[in-house]
Amino acid sequence: MNVAVSGERGCCISQRLSDESYLFAVATGFGRIDGEPVASFALTNLRQRMQRVPKPRSVAAMLGSVVARVNGEVYARSASHEDYVTAGASMTAILLLRDRAYLAHVGSTAAYLARGGSVTALTKNDAFDDGFGRPVLIRALGLTRTLEMAVSAFALTPGDALVLAEHELPARAERLVITFTGAREAEVPVPAEAHLRQSILTGVLATALFYAMLSIR
Repeated sequence: MNVAVSGERGCCISQRLSDESYLFAVATGFGRIDGEPVASFALTNLRQRMQRVPKPRSVAAMLGSVVARVNGEVYARSASHEDYVTAGASMTAILLLRDRAYLAHVGSTAAYLARGGSVTALTKNDAFDDGFGRPVLIRALGLTRTLEMAVSAFALTPGDALVLAEHELPARAERLVITFTGAREAEVPVPAEAHLRQSILTGVLATALFYAMLSIR
């Protein structure tokens, strides 16, 4: 499996979990937990839980359960009660297992799939405009004690590109661009210089795709 990653890393994670699986996620939010921005707290919690989860019978159910536990941790640590929450986070996570992707999403972050010259949104925005240009979250991590969330799954083909963004494109945001080039020998995502040595074509196409998408209005 070859995976090329490009883009800013401020509120993103890319983690190899095993020889055949990777975890990618992006998050944004409001408030802090123990002095740490809630988005960073949620991503760290997600990564730690995914690293120690046993091999599941259902990958989709496992991913949904892990994100639900992250929600419970954010809720418990943000002094939440019925009338007010001090912190909340939007998150979009993709678990890549060989040539199959599992997507979990909540909030205003976003994921896109580019295939065959077309771009498809994989997520819906769980926020609405309050009329003053401010987004109001309908669903997010930490807003409620329990979180109902469906996990979608789809197969990837060589040449597909996945884009994770802090906000719906074309907003300029923290993002990951992940290009899937086939299920072969697993490789850990590496720095940009190594990406160029590994696969110049893959890296250029992934980066060009992202900036092309930013220009879409």
